[in-house]
Amino acid sequence: MARPRTVSDAAILAAAADAVAHTGPANVTLAQIGDRAGLTAAALLRRFGSKDRLLLALARDAAEAVPARLAAAQAAERPLAALIDALVAMAGTVRNAAEFANHLAFLLMDLSVPEFQEVTRQYAAGVENAIAAVLRAAAAAGELNGDHAGRETAEAIHAAYNGALITWGMGGHDGSPAEHVRRHLLRVTGPLVS
Repeated sequence: MARPRTVSDAAILAAAADAVAHTGPANVTLAQIGDRAGLTAAALLRRFGSKDRLLLALARDAAEAVPARLAAAQAAERPLAALIDALVAMAGTVRNAAEFANHLAFLLMDLSVPEFQEVTRQYAAGVENAIAAVLRAAAAAGELNGDHAGRETAEAIHAAYNGALITWGMGGHDGSPAEHVRRHLLRVTGPLVS
């Protein structure tokens, strides 16, 4: 009889995300993830099959969770403001330049490993679809000029978010990543507000 799972996949993936942010995807070990999750490396190996498969599960989880988190802004009284707050909160999880470099290393893996590439495409499409849905809700709420509630604006906001993180990393880390992202998103969306 199999032993019951006492640690959820969600808890393991959260531990993996923290470990990857701390050490990077190439250097992270199942033991480090296990220490954070309260499991042995052997238990993680039995559950996921390999470190790469665990990291792929982490990428798949983000490809589902992030668009859902952003799409939730549709229900807010001011959907565009809620979307910006959600993106700023995501940027706020980056605590320092070393962690940001580790996130970039994960992105490099996302772009170069075939199994991860498909997940990355799904992630990008999901994020942009969620942003577009929020923009439509913002237009319906009168917060945004309806002419700017299309796919192009969603792509521009997604690019501004990612670009702001990159320029924060390149520019000497003036302020927090969250502050830098907010500043850039407000700059991009300001002219669109009704």
